[in-house]
Order: sequence, then C-alpha cells, then structure tokens
Amino acid sequence: MDTFDDAAAPSRILVVEDSQPLAQELQRSIEAAFPVRVEAASSYAEAEACLDRGGDDLFLAVLNLTLGDAPDGEVVDLFRARGVPSLIFSSDFTPASRRRMSAKGVVDYVVKDGQAVGNVVDYIRRLRRNRGIRVLVVEDSASFRALLRSLLLRQMFQVVEAVDGRTALDVLRTDGGIGLVIVDYLLDGLDGVSLVKAIRAGYSRNSLPVIGISSSREPQLSVRFIKHGANDFLPKPFEAEEFHCRVDRCVEMAEVVRQLERANRIKNQFLGMAVHDLRSPINGINGLSEMLLDNVYGELATEQREVIEFIHSANLQMNTLVSDLLDISVIEAGQLRLELREASLAEVAAQAIHFHSLAAKAKSITIHPLEGDAPRFAFDARRVGQVLDNLLSNAIKFSPVGTAVRVTLEAADGRAVVSVIDQGQGIPPGEADLLFQSFRRTSVRPTAGEGSTGLGLAIVPKIVEAHGGTIGVESEFGHGAIFRFSL
Repeated sequence: MDTFDDAAAPSRILVVEDSQPLAQELQRSIEAAFPVRVEAASSYAEAEACLDRGGDDLFLAVLNLTLGDAPDGEVVDLFRARGVPSLIFSSDFTPASRRRMSAKGVVDYVVKDGQAVGNVVDYIRRLRRNRGIRVLVVEDSASFRALLRSLLLRQMFQVVEAVDGRTALDVLRTDGGIGLVIVDYLLDGLDGVSLVKAIRAGYSRNSLPVIGISSSREPQLSVRFIKHGANDFLPKPFEAEEFHCRVDRCVEMAEVVRQLERANRIKNQFLGMAVHDLRSPINGINGLSEMLLDNVYGELATEQREVIEFIHSANLQMNTLVSDLLDISVIEAGQLRLELREASLAEVAAQAIHFHSLAAKAKSITIHPLEGDAPRFAFDARRVGQVLDNLLSNAIKFSPVGTAVRVTLEAADGRAVVSVIDQGQGIPPGEADLLFQSFRRTSVRPTAGEGSTGLGLAIVPKIVEAHGGTIGVESEFGHGAIFRFSL
C-alpha cells in the first residue's frame, strides 16, 4: 500500500460512476493502493448528497460525465462550484467535449478502456506526489505566468513565481525545496538559456530538472536549451495535456534517480557492514592456517599440507575479494579520501613490478623493469599502488605463457603518465566499456583458470579520477592491450 507524504492531505476520494461493477473495482483498487476512504455515488443526486454531508476532506473526485440524471457533464459544474479537484473518467472524449472540460479547470481526464482503473490509480499516485513538489515558474508575462500557475495548481503542485533570471537565482539560493524549474526564454536581463546555464553551475539535471519554454521561433533554440542543461523544451503555444506530460516526465525521472541513489546508498551501507563482519573470521583462518603450515602444532603429512595450503590460498582470495568490496563501498559512497604526500611514482611502480614478479614467473611471463621516470610530486602512494597492482594482476591473469609485460612512465604537460602493456588476448570489440564496471567481465577468460571477481578494475578509475587524472585502454583483439593512466 502506498502512503500519503502529507499527513494533512484530505483522506477521502469520491467516485461518481453509474456502472456498479466499475465503481466497485475503482473503490477496491484505490483503497488497496492508498490509505484513504473511497465513497461511491451512482448519480448526480447521490453525489450532491455526499458533498452536502461534507466535501472539505475530499482529496479528489473521479467523475463520469454521462449520468442518468446528468447526461451532459453537469456533475463537473457541481464539483467545480464546491472547489473539489476532479478527474474525469469517461469514454466520451470528442475534441469538443475535451475542450469543454478543460475550460472547466478539471485536473485531467482518463479514458475508459482496458487499463482505465490502473490509470486512475496511477494518476492519484502522481497527484499525491505532486503535493510535495515546489515548482519555480520564471516568466515575465503576467498573463502567461498566471496560465502556468493554473495548470500546475490543477496538478496539485506548489508554485513559486519569478519575473526574471536574477530573481529566480535568488529564489533557488534561499528556497531549498524547489523540485522543478520552468524557464521562459525572453526574460529581462538574463535570458532563459543563460539562466539554465547558471542553474547547472549548482544543480545537476537529475537533482533539479528544468524545462525551457518560448514563443520565439529562433532557429535551434530548443537545441541551445538542451545543450546548456535543460531537461526538456516546449514551444508556445502548447496543449495543456502536453504540458502536463512533459512536467510529469521530468519530475518522474528525477524521482527515479533519487530512488536509485537511495538504493545505492543502502547497498553500500550493507556492503560496508558485511565486509566489516567478514574480516574477523578471514583473519582468524589466515592466522591459524599459517601456524599449521609453520608446523607450530607438529609436522604435517604431505596430503595434510596440500589441503591446508589450499585452504590458505582460498582464504587469501577471499580476503582480496572482501578488500575490493570494501573499496567499492567506500568509493561509491563518496568517502574516498586521498593522503597526498610528495613521493616518487617510479619507486611505487618498481615496488609493484617486484611484487608481481613471482606470479608472472609462475606463468613463465616476463615483467621487464620499469621504463622511464617522472619528477617527485604529491599523490596517494598507497592508492596509486593499488591501481598498479590491479593493472599488473590483470595483465598477468590474461596473458599466455611465454609473453612479456612492460610498464612505462613519462612526464608530459604537468602530468605523470603510466602505461601497462601486455601481449595477452586483448579486448573483444564492443566490450571495452565493461572493463571498469563493478561485477562485469568481458568474454575473455584468464589463461590459467585464475579467479576473477569483476571488482578490481572497477576501483581503478575512481582512484585515478580522484587524483584529477584519466584512464583508458587501447587494444586490438588478439594482440594485447595498453592500459594508460595519468596523474
């Protein structure tokens, strides 16, 4: 069941429908979706009696236009006179009847068809959501500003108005509750496109959607709005239904993004807690297996040693996976903190090469000594070492026996550039984008059956980007790959 965000929202919905089965289905579906009481009336007279008993706590009326005692939509005038928001629910929607209902200021209409009941429920959900959204209308024409305000109020939005761009920016600075901005192009001082550009300096498309509007026929105006950060553009004049659809799409997309961000935060919190709890048993297994391998509790038989070595190796792989998970949760939560100290990148790279030389030797792969150098500068040596560890591990894992891995370092234009070059299988066409994504892998498999979590390379670009650098890969499938990053 859905819930109303506003505890003070009216808690009743009235369905005026002369088809008893349809009225019952509407009543059942609405009450199943929302904590509201739904009443039903089958005629004009019954609807009037319901209003007389109390209409102040009506959130919405769902009205059939053609009733036995009111065949020409008279029921709409009844609810309009009482100030009750009304959603028309009818199969009678010729262009003439649509214009007539729109002039009466109804919320909107839903056409009776196979999805009609579900559409009514969705519309109620939309109206409930809209009650908590403040829309900033930036329009210098008083008459058009009044029209926009009327259209938005019908959809139960809260409306804030500004007559020019400077005032709009002041509103955004002082009112943290704005959820949508509608911007006209022809404004005094700061025009609409410039205003959108200024808004985007402080708000992303996802955090604050913007719709541009204009009566100007200036070529490419819609493109200019979109290129400078508007989520949508609507030329004047427009139909009310189109306006409602564009507004709803922008608001809905922003809502979906917020839900995804919230789900991602919860996922990262879960990963952080799970990793923390896993660390203790992993460290315990590691310590105990090392003691057994060191013959602390007596000599081991050959078969016993092989089993314990397998346990120890598997535990080390588990520890690596847990560390990667912790890094992913920290990075995606935006909590990556760099400890910048002046150091030698050449020394960090040489240490990484030395560390991975044993794994390379086990596969008869040659890692050449570091080629090149760069001046000392400030960076996080531990994190950059992590980048090199992941890239070298990846190069060894996917390279065949008898090949070589090279690491080069150079300084250019105030940047240190590191390249890890292998003679492995390369990247299949169209799969390069998978390399730096969490839990994703290419179709290429390690050459000696090594394990792969799909996490190591996902950490790399975040660390590089936190240093203000970039990372990329060059590869011809079947002819190795070059992973290159700059700091």
